[in-house]
Amino acid sequence: MIAARHLALAATAGALSLASAAPAAAQAQAPVTESDAQETSPLAPSVVARAAESGQFLPLTAAATVGQTAAVASGYAGYDGALGAVMESHAEVRLWGPIALRGAAELGDTSRRVRPSIGARAQLLSQARHGVDGALSVTYRAEGFTEGEGEIETLVALGRRIGATTLLANLAYGQDPEGNERDGELRAAAFARVSRRLHLGLDGRWRFDLGSSADKLRANNEPITDVDAGPVAMLVLGPVALTAETGGSLVRRIDGATKLGLVALGGVGTTF
Repeated sequence: MIAARHLALAATAGALSLASAAPAAAQAQAPVTESDAQETSPLAPSVVARAAESGQFLPLTAAATVGQTAAVASGYAGYDGALGAVMESHAEVRLWGPIALRGAAELGDTSRRVRPSIGARAQLLSQARHGVDGALSVTYRAEGFTEGEGEIETLVALGRRIGATTLLANLAYGQDPEGNERDGELRAAAFARVSRRLHLGLDGRWRFDLGSSADKLRANNEPITDVDAGPVAMLVLGPVALTAETGGSLVRRIDGATKLGLVALGGVGTTF
């Protein structure tokens, strides 16, 4: 009787031991997916770091991806020796899938006024399917907060990631509703992730007139072209990314005067 009781206890203990070991064995044998590895790995980049890697916090060049997070907010301010004080702030909220609504305010273009803008962005290409990321945005940029005039700007952004390096290129075209003022922009950036938190690279923008009214340009002595370019750094610290950019600028006005200057910008961005 005692022997039978000992055998029963031993069998029960063995069964409990196998039951407790089975989940661990199944977990050890189950394949680990890439997404699972990213979520559990202590070296996985944060959401803010992934946004920085896509170029969401660059001061001059627009990212080619949309909808990676529910919302993105970013802003920068600084001084351009050829233009004066400059700043821009924007917020982008995903509406549905790869479509987002974007609102912004900018100081530092040729008008020298704070210009609000509102528009929509849509990602049409993805690197996984098409070899490159691609986004299209259409924005209305007002002349100021009280002026009714403004321009409609269309911007195409392309991007590609090669290992730890991200390449971005933008082409923009803007005109007023009457077509009397037309301008274009070329933007480009190349930067690399050098650590989990730090990205280093180059960022630049060239804006140029495409046939605006010469009388209006002369009346305000407005620039017909301006260039900003220089090295950029993005540092991810917890829920925010800090951005710093320095470099040079050039402004050429309708009267032929050309001015050179140094640029220093600092900004902060985050995701929601």
